[in-house]
Amino acid sequence: MDGWIKDLTVDMIPEGPYRDIADTIGVVNFIKLAEFVGGSTIYIPKADSFLRPARDLNIKKEFNGYNHSDLAKKYNLSERWIREICGEGHLEGQITLFGNEENHV
Repeated sequence: MDGWIKDLTVDMIPEGPYRDIADTIGVVNFIKLAEFVGGSTIYIPKADSFLRPARDLNIKKEFNGYNHSDLAKKYNLSERWIREICGEGHLEGQITLFGNEENHV
């Protein structure tokens, strides 16, 4: 069967989602996918769910302690979500308005 892969073209795959997938990832990769999960029902999450860790890493790299708003706009997220990713933004050695927080009531 492996020898037939070189003769298979996208046009030979029935029209519909399977042809669309083969057209997107290539016929050889489509056959590999079919060999791996063929006959199974699988759910493939949106790409965002796989890309989220890389996005969050970039947000953390760009975070400077006070640019929650800028990052929220850049990444189309809420400031609250940026705070979830990066924290409140207290920089090491930063003094609070009220001095030592332990003495603040």
